[in-house]
Amino acid sequence: MLLPFVQLELPGAIGLADGRYLAAAGGEQSEDRVLIVQTQDAPRRARRLSRRRSRPVEEAEPAKVPVTRVTVAAGERLADRSAADAWLQRVSASPERRTRAVRSATTLINLALSAQRAGSGDPLVQDIGATRALAVRIGYGTGDELADGRFTEARELSRPREGRLDDVDPQSRVAAVLGGRSEVHPAETMLLRARLDLQAGRLPEASAQLRAAVFALRRHPP
Repeated sequence: MLLPFVQLELPGAIGLADGRYLAAAGGEQSEDRVLIVQTQDAPRRARRLSRRRSRPVEEAEPAKVPVTRVTVAAGERLADRSAADAWLQRVSASPERRTRAVRSATTLINLALSAQRAGSGDPLVQDIGATRALAVRIGYGTGDELADGRFTEARELSRPREGRLDDVDPQSRVAAVLGGRSEVHPAETMLLRARLDLQAGRLPEASAQLRAAVFALRRHPP
């Protein structure tokens, strides 16, 4: 039996422990899915030094960063290789289907990250997006293959464009803020968080962020 999947390779450790997580059907998903997390090329941790000690360095080498491969295996079963090839062709040929598949996968990953953030009490566990992925793949494989991060057939998708307007120059804004010529209004950050929560299906959180943004705008008009 072959299973369709979406796979993202992300730089660094995203906060989820390696393993397989069962996601129960619900909402727009009529069948269970499996979230598979695998960290690759993780650098060996340096031996912890005493707080009173330091060590000299002659050259600052860039630190090696692990890559986290996250696979979302759909609950839909593909009867055989012919049916699987037809499914992959339909999805890969349609921008709408590709976007829907990747968005569904990232929504599930972010749901897991939200639970990790709350369970660990660590606010630095951040949501992910396809625009930050090193690679995005869609394809199909057997259960054993997907559990090992492998697949029978896949297509690598081009990275989606950043979610910003083309005429916005973020580097100019960074320079202005650091140079003291501008500042980031609290409502800007709140509205961005509200948009992220809305995309992830966290409607109560999005509503709370919007209310906080309105309050900030009233108290501190730009």
